[in-house]
Amino acid sequence: MTTNRYLIDDTPILRPTQLLDKGIPLPFLSGRLRVDEGSCAVISEGGAFKEILLPGTHYLDKYKFFRDVLATVVDLRVQTLSLTTKDEFTIAQPVPVKINLDLSVEYRVTDARRVVMEVKSPVLNLYDRVIQAVRGVIVHATYDEFRTQGEMSSRSTLQRLQAMTIPEVLGIEVLNVLVTSITGADPVAQQHIKEYTTVRNWQLDSAITLNTRVTPEWLMINRPEIYQQLLAGNTTLMKELIDKGLLDPSGFMNQPAGTVHPNIANVIGLLGGATLPQFPGLSPVPTPLHGLSSQTAPVTPPGGDVRARIQEDLEYLREFAKTVPGATASAAAVADQSTELPDGRYIFNLEFVSRAGNTYTLTIRCPVGYPKVSPTLEVMEDGKPVPFPSAVLSRWSANYIVEIAREVQDYYG
Repeated sequence: MTTNRYLIDDTPILRPTQLLDKGIPLPFLSGRLRVDEGSCAVISEGGAFKEILLPGTHYLDKYKFFRDVLATVVDLRVQTLSLTTKDEFTIAQPVPVKINLDLSVEYRVTDARRVVMEVKSPVLNLYDRVIQAVRGVIVHATYDEFRTQGEMSSRSTLQRLQAMTIPEVLGIEVLNVLVTSITGADPVAQQHIKEYTTVRNWQLDSAITLNTRVTPEWLMINRPEIYQQLLAGNTTLMKELIDKGLLDPSGFMNQPAGTVHPNIANVIGLLGGATLPQFPGLSPVPTPLHGLSSQTAPVTPPGGDVRARIQEDLEYLREFAKTVPGATASAAAVADQSTELPDGRYIFNLEFVSRAGNTYTLTIRCPVGYPKVSPTLEVMEDGKPVPFPSAVLSRWSANYIVEIAREVQDYYG
């Protein structure tokens, strides 16, 4: 392990101390000292601190003869301390890797008296503290920081240095830390890193693919325009979905692993009543359609049990309500006044609060013959009815109630 510590000295901020020879006591010609801009001079007499001289020309006649008057010029400008290390630090995660690290530390003197009179080798002391701070950061560094050239390490090192109260101890303020170079020095560890990167990229790709697959229900709620084209048997759209991996050639819509894969024939033939195009691999055999909840929702063919379809509608509507903060969904059957038995009509209710703070109540009445017969919609804003031209109702084709709810919520926010 090697560093450039042996090359560090105090010359960037301290000039050699000079003895002020006052000479013959002629007025305005003896004991003269010039201080340049961006620096100051620390004056001591007989080893004791006397004063700090700011930029300009100063005459020192006030000091007595035959006394040691010393002046040390301190550079107050921003300086750069370069650190070079070889095998000094080791990244622990995901595999131990020794690294060669180069740092650039920007600093400046804030207390000239402390730097000159109280600290021996202030720049070397600063170097040791930077090494200490970096070691505390690198021991917890990860491979991601290694790949980004130590951006996180730079920020963490600066925070650690600022926490060391260096200005109060050394009279020096650290302004910034930059990692100029960070490279691996162990070929075996590099091979481990390469293998780790391959496995991690595979895991990321798998996770992205798993979380970006869609279901027919997702299309119905989030992209109804695409869903309507699927119901209408848009062959071009199906081919595009297959090309993008959203629909596999056998006619199944891709879903996360472990769930039921619905058949696209079921989606088109049972929900929309459209003619299924002759598409290679598409099976006309109906299969259960996986609902939005963790359980499989029942599917109702046209003319079948209306109660099963109402139950399915309610499940979808409740799942949609979960995505809208504060929304509630419910459904009820309408009873005949003479017999007090359900007469085949149903009412859905959805209530939500918009971003503007208005409360909206949706009342959707399903008549006898639903879903072949379109329902009616009533929208209340803070208890007052408001008109709403529903595009879903205008082109009704055995749609789901949740499509109407989503349309209203998107409009009013």
